[in-house]
Amino acid sequence: MTISVVIATYNRASLLEECLHHLARQPFERGDEVVVVDNGSSDRSGEVIERARAAFAVPLRHLQELAPGKSRALARASGVATGDILAMTDDDVNVESGWLDAIRAVFADGRVALTGGPVAPRWETPAPRWVRAAAESDGRLMAPLALLNYGPDPIALGPRCVIGANMAVRRDVFVRLGGFASHLGKLRGTLLSGEDHDLCNKVRRDGLLAVYCPGARVQHWVPADRMRLRYYLSWFFWSGITHATLEADEPNEGPCPPSLLGVPLYLLRRALVALPMTLAASIAGNVRAALERAVDVAFTAGYVTHRWRGSAQS
Repeated sequence: MTISVVIATYNRASLLEECLHHLARQPFERGDEVVVVDNGSSDRSGEVIERARAAFAVPLRHLQELAPGKSRALARASGVATGDILAMTDDDVNVESGWLDAIRAVFADGRVALTGGPVAPRWETPAPRWVRAAAESDGRLMAPLALLNYGPDPIALGPRCVIGANMAVRRDVFVRLGGFASHLGKLRGTLLSGEDHDLCNKVRRDGLLAVYCPGARVQHWVPADRMRLRYYLSWFFWSGITHATLEADEPNEGPCPPSLLGVPLYLLRRALVALPMTLAASIAGNVRAALERAVDVAFTAGYVTHRWRGSAQS
């Protein structure tokens, strides 16, 4: 079994340098490779990639993809990667020791098509108490920080998903299922980010096994500008847009919920309940409780925006 480690990068030379430094320490085997796709950087990312070659015991391939978007960059990589497994991480991620070994062990089971592991934080600055509480939970407030933790034990993912900062998939499965959807990947100027969720759903709908691997651990850079309430609300607004896009793409797996003007009633009720609860928690000074409710409003606003904009254009 051979592994192609795949990274898309854009104007993060310093973080990429640290990412490659940690990655070079992994126990690569013959036939493995690392593929880094520069998505149009204007900084010294190219120099970083070229200089890192000497540290790797396996080929380090440097590709260019000028069409903006992480999904497009990863599609470029998958088109030339030779490994049986595509192990994906990000340019602001440091993989921990044993990461590749853990991935290889999971795929020794021929039934497994996709896996992913924990994503822990590396804080740029000390995080506010409410941010640390979100990061230490196992709920949705981890998502804007691109963190994940499903616990210490291996489990079948079922309807849950892993994230692109720490995901591995059999290359033949990735290609057969169409890879990452280009209209869902991260695009500059947006917080759209549903490509990893979409791929996990494709694997599940195809009847394939996806598992959580607690031994494949990475650490994800959390910049200071993500530790703000404004960022959280913006992220959940775009999450609503992403969710509406995913629903439009996915086949119906059951009866559609009751809706009003194309918006599920349960979402509208959740937002209406959340508004006064957000106000009450804010007055009481409970930031965490206010955020828990405010993100429901932001998510619904994003969902409604996408649905009604789509209706207006059709």
